[in-house]
Amino acid sequence: MIRLPFLLILLSSIVFAQSQRFYYELKFKPDTIAAYELKEFFITDINPTSVKYFSLIDHKNDSIMKNASSDSEYERTQLYHYVKRDRNSFDNINYLFAGSASIQMKSHDEMKWSILPETKMIGHIKVQAAMTQFGGRKWTAWFANSIPIPEGPYKFRGLPGMILEIYDNKQYYHFTLVKNKVLDKEYDTSGILETHFGEKPLLIDKKKYTQLKLQEYKDPFADMKGENMPITIDEHGNEISTDFRQMTIEAQRNLKSNNNPIEKEFIIHYK
Repeated sequence: MIRLPFLLILLSSIVFAQSQRFYYELKFKPDTIAAYELKEFFITDINPTSVKYFSLIDHKNDSIMKNASSDSEYERTQLYHYVKRDRNSFDNINYLFAGSASIQMKSHDEMKWSILPETKMIGHIKVQAAMTQFGGRKWTAWFANSIPIPEGPYKFRGLPGMILEIYDNKQYYHFTLVKNKVLDKEYDTSGILETHFGEKPLLIDKKKYTQLKLQEYKDPFADMKGENMPITIDEHGNEISTDFRQMTIEAQRNLKSNNNPIEKEFIIHYK
């Protein structure tokens, strides 16, 4: 159920002075032939000079890192493709993983929108439809003219109002705004974006990213093979050697079955 506090209607008077946080539920299919879908919550922080998009899971992980007394367990996001940009800009910094490496890439992602006459209600807010082609997919967005913030989840922006819902025509990705809040101050994302829990992302281009992903597929455990692996003992006291062959087969299967990114240009053509 969509829960949009009354606060959302009043944002226009404070949007430039304070940081706003918007929580989106994302339902997505990691594989185009998957009969199931996954669900995760993502955050769009709209700050006075920047916009940042990342998973609620890593926000919780970051909170655990900052709280030494916490006994909470870390979780792992199912979709690591975060974004940072300046306000009123289509120039994004993309944060991804290639193998065990945290990387960043720059991209310009301007969108051409067609605003449609259709309207509907989301909760108590009237929204209007718009369409765009982005990342090799056709998208329908529902935006609120009453909330003059030209932003939304991920890289979606540029409409004359906040995007409350957006999905592609095949329903592989479906974002829905579920709640929002005003932050006391801009949230420090240095442990999530600017570094990934201490690891500074390597700045590369798309060609290098593809090379790294293909290398990962060819030998997923290359980094581990040069290390002293812990010895595993079975119930009879016999040493069990690490079966890299079987591990590689499973890792390759996992890479192939999670190859349906939001933008099709990030699809890797594994052989």
